[in-house]
Amino acid sequence: MTMLTQLADVARKSGFPVVEVSGWKTRGHGQMSGIETITCHHTANGGAKGDAPSLAVVRDGRPGLDGPLAHFVLGRSGTIYVVAAGLCYHAGVSLQTSFTNPHAIGIEAEAAGTGIDSDWPDVQMRAYAALCRVLIDEFNLSVSDVRGHKETCSPRGRKSDPSFSMNSFRSSIPSKIVKEEEDDVAFDDRHKLTEADAKAYGDPALEGETKSYDELLRFPPSVARLRREVDEDIKSVNDKLDKLIDKVNALTALSTSKK
Repeated sequence: MTMLTQLADVARKSGFPVVEVSGWKTRGHGQMSGIETITCHHTANGGAKGDAPSLAVVRDGRPGLDGPLAHFVLGRSGTIYVVAAGLCYHAGVSLQTSFTNPHAIGIEAEAAGTGIDSDWPDVQMRAYAALCRVLIDEFNLSVSDVRGHKETCSPRGRKSDPSFSMNSFRSSIPSKIVKEEEDDVAFDDRHKLTEADAKAYGDPALEGETKSYDELLRFPPSVARLRREVDEDIKSVNDKLDKLIDKVNALTALSTSKK
């Protein structure tokens, strides 16, 4: 018997956003037994708007049935809300022991339950499949252990959720979660200036030159442009000084020759 306090960390492995609902680690109708099933549901929200309008009901329950009613709520945006770590009332009377509440993790996906395509945004379905994948891996299950409530309830036909084909859904569950690797960028890495970069620096001649990311951060285009203008002003002043010195020298030489 245990509380599944690792669920938030497991859910994050899916790559989708995770929200931990306050108090979830101690929420439940007692503890869980060995996990044997992942049970998929839909909330049948009557067309309510928003990402997860049924969240409070899943957390707190409804008349005649106390919450929590599932371990997860899956929002329309693909956001995974972690509701409870303990036993949840979601399975009801089931065909076999492995489908019952102590042995089944419940996922309530936000949907009207009409079965039409628009009821299931693509991002939500991808998150649903990814969440099932990471739960399979965490609890050493197989894809066949992912069941719809309509497949686990007794008697058969008592439930209709979720309103999509479970065979098609199981086939969409990835064999592993593949995340895009972020490129590591060091501050001393060099970046070749494009034509646009050079124009931003105020000097098209800089195109093709390289600068470190550190330099780009410390000297943004506006600063670089100002520095270039100051350099030009200094050069102009120096040129004028040189000409003035030349004139003074010439005047001195002329004065000397007349003595």
